[in-house]
Amino acid sequence: MFNLIKADLYKMRKTKSIKILFLLCCISATLMSVISYQLTNGNLSHDIIGIGSFFTDFQMISLASVIFISLFICNDFDNKTIHDSISTGYSRSSIIICKTITYFISILIFLLPYVIAAIIGMCSNYSFETFLPSVFQNIMKNENSTAFDFNIFLKIIAIWFTMAIVYASQISISIFLAFSIRKSVIVISLGYIFNASIAQIINIDAASDFFSKTPFGIDYSKLTLNADSSVFFNFIGISLVFLVIMMLLSYLFFRKAEIK
Repeated sequence: MFNLIKADLYKMRKTKSIKILFLLCCISATLMSVISYQLTNGNLSHDIIGIGSFFTDFQMISLASVIFISLFICNDFDNKTIHDSISTGYSRSSIIICKTITYFISILIFLLPYVIAAIIGMCSNYSFETFLPSVFQNIMKNENSTAFDFNIFLKIIAIWFTMAIVYASQISISIFLAFSIRKSVIVISLGYIFNASIAQIINIDAASDFFSKTPFGIDYSKLTLNADSSVFFNFIGISLVFLVIMMLLSYLFFRKAEIK
């Protein structure tokens, strides 16, 4: 299985599309910071929030991740890479685990520009406005004027990994779609639409109780620099349970599917 992961990581380094997605995340993180700063200074109208929402970490990670899943799962079905892996003795469960680990690493990479933007914003002593629920915007805003030191740096790293797990869980429905449908365009469309729709549905009172037990209902405002370990464990626990369920469903469909 480690050879499969190494092969995917090598493919990540060589794939131009991944570099473009990372560049888009860098640009988006920069624009999110600029919009947040300009809103505080009154240089921008709050009407910009609608456009600004597309540059937040949730939107960009949702888009980049479903494209990544399409490239590293659907395309591997098309070019027979997965077929070759099975032929050489790798189990279907190991392939799913490998793809999930690679997918999680990609989210860590795509989130990195937002982590850096948050640290720079926190250390700049400038004022920022949180125009949408975002853990990294909250760090940037630094409402409690927390001084940046090594302990805070470690806390931000912990937040980075925690949010990567949360996003990996939220978008993991696309892994299930990729192993069951295997068509890039359909997986990208359904995966992105699904996550965008859930973001709206969770605001409905009748659905909020149900989604509160899933990674979609997590309250980002609780994951702050002052959050205790129970908040981290709660976020990670809920997310991992949902992620494992999606992996099991993917395995059930993949196990019964015929590889041609």
